[in-house]
Amino acid sequence: MKKVNSLSGGKTSSYMAVHYPADYEVFALVCIDDVECTPVDKSIVQYVNDKLGDRYIQQYGEFIATAEDDKTLYAMRDLEQFIGREITWVRGDSFDTIINRKHERVLLGNKHRLPSWARRYCTEQMKIQPIFEWWFQNVGQKVQMRIGFRFDEFYRVENFYNSNPTVYRSPVSCSTVGTKRQKLEDFVWRTISLPLVQKGVTNELVCSYWDNNGIIDNGLFGQYKIEFPEISNCIGCFHKKPETLAYQFGVHPSKMNWFAKQETKGMGTWLDSRVTYQSIGIHAEKNPFLLEMQKVATSCDSGSCTD
Repeated sequence: MKKVNSLSGGKTSSYMAVHYPADYEVFALVCIDDVECTPVDKSIVQYVNDKLGDRYIQQYGEFIATAEDDKTLYAMRDLEQFIGREITWVRGDSFDTIINRKHERVLLGNKHRLPSWARRYCTEQMKIQPIFEWWFQNVGQKVQMRIGFRFDEFYRVENFYNSNPTVYRSPVSCSTVGTKRQKLEDFVWRTISLPLVQKGVTNELVCSYWDNNGIIDNGLFGQYKIEFPEISNCIGCFHKKPETLAYQFGVHPSKMNWFAKQETKGMGTWLDSRVTYQSIGIHAEKNPFLLEMQKVATSCDSGSCTD
């Protein structure tokens, strides 16, 4: 059975890639279409487009920006060199496309909501679905997929298994009669392996490893160290605590403003508490001490996205 490492761009899944090599290393990129969020470094933009390749560019257009910290892009680039194995980049619809598609239905009188703790369809459509489609087109047989949960994240492991992660329900045809409903089929496409849980790997061990490793030798340009994002996954993820979101407004204002703008489309708020991101941003401006709280609540409470 072929093995696949599901990478996120953070320290934990990168640790997994180093210590548990797989037949495939796969990274799903979360894209947004806001040019205000485009990386200033055009070389990394070109690198991303090169990694995605013609197929994804023809289907979705060229890469514009990511909803995650731009350091994630560099970390995945450098990790590939560090481990000496190719990392396959995949993507699906941009976050804008997913939200705007639902917004169009709202304008027609339907009810749709932004993703939130209770409606976590963003992970499904921008992480799981692109990896499944890559598997379907390139592998086609059941694989062992390794997920980067740590030994000290049992609550995430429980949430993950409750989501029935070995089965993916995908449309296989569309009826041309009556309501034109899609015919869905269940694909049992993977078994799940949690090597870091099995080996008792904790956050302390992961951080200690990267504190002492991750040096890239770039020849004439000398050596440099892989730099991971301080806070993994989407900048404005609703699983992050309000203190962290306030901090993100100071560090990534353009991306947080993108998240805030989505709440003006009549589909509710990201947070189930109904606290708006605009109000969090205003609070952050009035309380600049929050910008010094880099380490506060940096971990996600999600059962799907990994560090």
